Amino acid sequence: MRYACLLLIALPVPAFAQAGVIVENTLQVTGVGKVSTAPNVGEAQYWVTGEGKTPDEASGALVATRKAISDQVSSLLDGQANITDGELIILPVRGMHCDTNAQPRLSEGDCAIIGYFARAQSNLRTPEVAKVGTAVGLAGRLGASDARLQGFQLADTRPAQRAAMSDAVADANRQAAAMASAAGRRLGPIVSMRDQNSGYRDIIVSGNRIQSLPPAPPPPPPVEIGLTPRPIETGARVDVTYKLLP
Repeated sequence: MRYACLLLIALPVPAFAQAGVIVENTLQVTGVGKVSTAPNVGEAQYWVTGEGKTPDEASGALVATRKAISDQVSSLLDGQANITDGELIILPVRGMHCDTNAQPRLSEGDCAIIGYFARAQSNLRTPEVAKVGTAVGLAGRLGASDARLQGFQLADTRPAQRAAMSDAVADANRQAAAMASAAGRRLGPIVSMRDQNSGYRDIIVSGNRIQSLPPAPPPPPPVEIGLTPRPIETGARVDVTYKLLP
């Protein structure tokens, strides 16, 4: 929504002559600008798990699966994959009849530890926007759980912000020129300006831990998941005050 106000200072003529006051009329408008920019960064997240009789076995299974995912996803994305780590959890697994909601129990009987479970979070950031959906599917195939597309971003928001601000100022200029003309006045220079600004769809693929199998033929290419991300909209609002000339 656009806002504008015309501020006119009206004093009796004798007062001007006696005080020598120079009257300056001003016009203030609010310009609104917006630009749409195609995103150039895709972000995804997935979890990797490992199981074993001991903590070391669970950790080893986790590391092996995690490396396989990282290597193949990076290859798919032509090396343009920035994979970082999040949480890491290693938990004991107790018998199915152990009441884990009760008070702490000793590791014996129904609550004896029967194995360990390791789980790690990985975050993917890539400029290969067109392939990030395929990368999510590939991670799920290779054993990732809760693999999901987090969204799309701009690597650098500053150009879009500058373009939106320019559009907002141009909008203010158009409004001010039209209002000054309607009032029978001429638009003068800018007196002041104030910036009012200082706003996916998830694809979820769940997979299971890779089982140890005999050698098999090479897997088929990953399923291509083509995505068309919506443009990133950057907005700006600016209050501009102009001097009104006779």
